[in-house]
Amino acid sequence: MEVTVRVRYAPSPTGHLHIGGVRTALFNYLFAKRHGGRFILRIEDTDLERNVTGAEQEMLSGFRWLGFNWEEGPDVGGEYGPYRCTERLPIYQQYLQRLADTGAAYPCYCTPEELQADKERGVPHYVGRCRHLTDVERHAREQEGRVPSWRFAIPAHRTIQFRDLVRGDVSFQTDDLGDFVLMKSNGIPTYQFQVVVDDALMKISHVIRGEEHLSNTPWQILVYQALGFDVPQFAHLPQVLNSDRKKLSKRDPNVQPVHVYREKGYLPQAIVNFLALLGWSPGGEQEILSMAELEERFDMDKISKSGAVFDTQKLAWMAGEYVRRLSVESLTEMVAEQLRQRAVSLPSHADEKWLRSVVALFQEKMTCAEDFVELADGFFHKDIEWEPEALDVLRDEHAQAVVLRYIEFAKSDAEWTPEQSRARFKQVQTELGVKGRQLFMPVRAAVTGALHGPDLQQTITYLSKAWVVYRAEHVLLQVTPLR
Repeated sequence: MEVTVRVRYAPSPTGHLHIGGVRTALFNYLFAKRHGGRFILRIEDTDLERNVTGAEQEMLSGFRWLGFNWEEGPDVGGEYGPYRCTERLPIYQQYLQRLADTGAAYPCYCTPEELQADKERGVPHYVGRCRHLTDVERHAREQEGRVPSWRFAIPAHRTIQFRDLVRGDVSFQTDDLGDFVLMKSNGIPTYQFQVVVDDALMKISHVIRGEEHLSNTPWQILVYQALGFDVPQFAHLPQVLNSDRKKLSKRDPNVQPVHVYREKGYLPQAIVNFLALLGWSPGGEQEILSMAELEERFDMDKISKSGAVFDTQKLAWMAGEYVRRLSVESLTEMVAEQLRQRAVSLPSHADEKWLRSVVALFQEKMTCAEDFVELADGFFHKDIEWEPEALDVLRDEHAQAVVLRYIEFAKSDAEWTPEQSRARFKQVQTELGVKGRQLFMPVRAAVTGALHGPDLQQTITYLSKAWVVYRAEHVLLQVTPLR
């Protein structure tokens, strides 16, 4: 009988939505869509001390922005809720009691000091000090005021085997595992217990997660078996690595939380496309893939076993590809939002059509809408600073002559269009006998402060006649010609 695919992503609301976690969620999401299954969001909020107010909402909002849709979750409900772990505490107590009734769980009265002393002696795992206490001994410890945690009694001399969908056959020996805590003394379940109960009751068929969880799997399989639950299929994804091929840190300055990419005006489709290729290959040469194409082509067999490097240059390239494919109208809306956030007003000679035209000038150079603010800064401020290289060009007396003559033609020209600017350059060329770089570069240097930039004729047009004349005259007063 074919299994109905049900997968979940279960973040902890202890900080921002991190890009590495999104990659894990995405692989779950694509696997569900590929097999006509269901994607569930669950909030694992039992780390009460580290929970951050507003983090859950930021995560849900971030996933929506990226294009995820979930059939069940804390905001949409579902048949197997609640979908926040702190709302499921009575459920964990119920299943802990089942384990206690069968002898698979026992109370542990060890103090933090005793456990720390064991660790300092080099004991690899819990020594089982409380596992075989008599009822009298337990009562005595409770009389001392000790509130127990609850541990799982690991069976001896067993081999735990499972087939990982990414890594193949994996096995662990129970003698290498210590009796682990199921429920802390404050009544909060540990991850190892909570995740099994929730995944089983929510009928999760496939647990797809990062490889750092591989070592947790044998403990969790033992809990599944002790409670009589079906064990799901596991898939442990390769780590996301930084440029030094070390595990990606949430504090890596080159990798931002999702909300930062959103605020900068990246296109969510680019983020999704980039993350999908971190550790998975669709085969062939095609790298630009829509969400629909990813859903259709995603195959667990094509996930790599080795770590995937978060290549910031590739992200920039891919983000730029998506920006270039966007309509200039849509990109202008995103740019306008960036300008609003920074309280940058349009110049007095500008309007919405002007902004659209300037955005089009820089679209090829942008990876996100925020890039425009710096790239087009000279279009928003009359006064600029000239780069040293531009001033060097303008110190040449022949270059100054080109600028002066161009400005003279500009002042007397009633028309201010790219075509008319070309005509002015033609006049300068005829009069002074210069062409190419010697003709165009001095004027670009004078009116933009740089030697390189977008189309010069359009640049001159959108800067406005007043600004072009002002800048050219202003800079010529600053430079002393070389003789």
